[in-house]
Amino acid sequence: MKTPTNIKSINSLRGSCLTLLAAVSLVFAPQPATAKDQVPFHAAFNTVFENTVNFPIISVHVTGDGEARHLGRTAVETTDQVVNLLTGAATATYHLTAANGAEVVAELDFVALQTPTGFTFTGTWEITGGTGRFTNASGSGTIEGRADFTGPTSGVGQFTMIGTISSPGSLK
Repeated sequence: MKTPTNIKSINSLRGSCLTLLAAVSLVFAPQPATAKDQVPFHAAFNTVFENTVNFPIISVHVTGDGEARHLGRTAVETTDQVVNLLTGAATATYHLTAANGAEVVAELDFVALQTPTGFTFTGTWEITGGTGRFTNASGSGTIEGRADFTGPTSGVGQFTMIGTISSPGSLK
């Protein structure tokens, strides 16, 4: 009669050990990375622009290139930048395209201040999308730059973006 009790005890102990082992393996198992895995991001661009004015709004088309961390050599473009000349409030959607075609899309909100030769601007950006290895990317940060007129409706500029972006490797 002692044998069945010992078998029950061994089976119960074995079941408890298996449950404990499963719980421990879940705790220490590698977790899939998500778009929440943020890494530092820095980009610097040289740009050219053309604009049209429908007072008090100036619409600006910007193209340029530069270097962006995690993208390398990068082309940049916006076709929807608008600035209110009375308040300085500005918005734009920028497309940052890496040499391999992968793209990051960032929404910018900033304030432009007039200077004798153009504008300086500061504000924030937030990543709203991407393609390739940046599909479902996220991130945000600050923007700072300047734009100087070289003609009545055109000019040159530069800006930097500093913040964080989801690690490209975490999006796989």
